Amino acid sequence: MEALKIDQLSVELEGHILLKNISLSLEQGDSLVIIGESGSGKTLLTKLIMGQIPPKARLSGQMSYKNQDLEALTPKEWQKIRGKELAYMMQNPMAMFNPFQTIQVHVLETLQSHYPWTKEECLEKARIAMKAVRLGHIDNLLASYPFELSGGMLQRVMLAILLSLDSATILLDEPTSALDAYNRDNILRILQTLKEDGKTLITVTHDYELARELGGQMLVIYKGEIVEKGAVEEVLNHPQHPYTQELVLGNPYERLVTYEN
Repeated sequence: MEALKIDQLSVELEGHILLKNISLSLEQGDSLVIIGESGSGKTLLTKLIMGQIPPKARLSGQMSYKNQDLEALTPKEWQKIRGKELAYMMQNPMAMFNPFQTIQVHVLETLQSHYPWTKEECLEKARIAMKAVRLGHIDNLLASYPFELSGGMLQRVMLAILLSLDSATILLDEPTSALDAYNRDNILRILQTLKEDGKTLITVTHDYELARELGGQMLVIYKGEIVEKGAVEEVLNHPQHPYTQELVLGNPYERLVTYEN
């Protein structure tokens, strides 16, 4: 089943072209990795998929999710899809949280907006997910405010909430950027399990080792345009576009991998 289709999507804001002729198609259970330098349009693309359109932006082209035109959805329809069907893990974890609400309040508001669960059911599912992402002292954590937690802990809290939602398609913007090696490897195992369970993953990352381990397809975006696409291993091992070559060969780990291969 086709999960997501984007056809000739372009975005203009105040005379500047932010995205140009972006096209992609994903089946349910596919993995897509998006790479490119900061400011290339990667995060903007994920936000558009989530219905977060910048004010005054002009869009052309089409975006559909499971045959639903995303641009035609009403706010009420978006509320049903966002979270349960399409979930988004932001690069900046603090941006997701209200600093005046505890983690428990965030958990309850998010889960109860999509499922008819009791408070106890929500907290039980959250506790299971938090243990999966290796968060400890969970009762203390639930009583904490976002500013009391580190960026890495907040990133894992976000992922735990997404796991509790059981979303069909998950968009992840730099999911390992604030994590140490131990927690990064654990998150990778969780993402691989999600793939095995048939979830669709769209991952924005500068971590090419993570990209290799997730596999699937890769898009390379430069100044708002797709300059190269293909299987992850093919793009990273045999980059064709000069920009992709610069990205890949500028990464010490990738120089080693390319040489060894």
